Amino acid sequence: MQDNDSLVVPFFKNVAMHDEQASKREGRPIYRDMEMVEVRIAGERNFAPVFPAHAMWRRVDGEEITYAQRWPKQYARFQENQIQIAEGTPLSELTFLTEAKRKELQGLKIYTAEALASLDGKNLAVLGQGGRVLKSQADAFLKESKGVSQTVSLAAEVEDLKAQLAALKAAQAAPEPANPDALPADPAKDALREQYKELRGAYPRGNPSAETLQRMVDEALAAA
Repeated sequence: MQDNDSLVVPFFKNVAMHDEQASKREGRPIYRDMEMVEVRIAGERNFAPVFPAHAMWRRVDGEEITYAQRWPKQYARFQENQIQIAEGTPLSELTFLTEAKRKELQGLKIYTAEALASLDGKNLAVLGQGGRVLKSQADAFLKESKGVSQTVSLAAEVEDLKAQLAALKAAQAAPEPANPDALPADPAKDALREQYKELRGAYPRGNPSAETLQRMVDEALAAA
């Protein structure tokens, strides 16, 4: 079975399983609900193996990994009775596909651009003539989308750096808290400076007017 998750779509479901021992014991048919996963593989017409959801998929570093653990997001959707969707870019985003071609691909269990771009060998051959062109178009779409995403991300980083630089320049340009001993004596302003320091933990910057000092003290009192 394919290990490329781009080609695989798990579908979890409850299946009624016949409990032979309980049926014999009770003398009537007994069924139990069992969580199962149907593994749909892109390009496979008639092959969709079904496994118990909590059966071991494989061992990783000596630890048993179940199918439910392999696909935790899809399993969570199943438990929450949500629609189970294929992870990736929906075929609806591929504008070069007609609606008829999308339906055809979905009939072959190909639900995403990533799955179409990952097809190879016999799984690609089922698309028939023109299949490799569709694969190449899907691959080009994904690469272009990734490039646009990286460009947008880089632009955002540049803007963030510009903002940080502007803040740094503003902080460097701001006057340091004034030393009261270096300012002209003014009892009214000195009292306001001391009051502001008690409220804010530092003297006000520069040498603001008495009116400004009073406003700053009032704002500090309101915020206290």
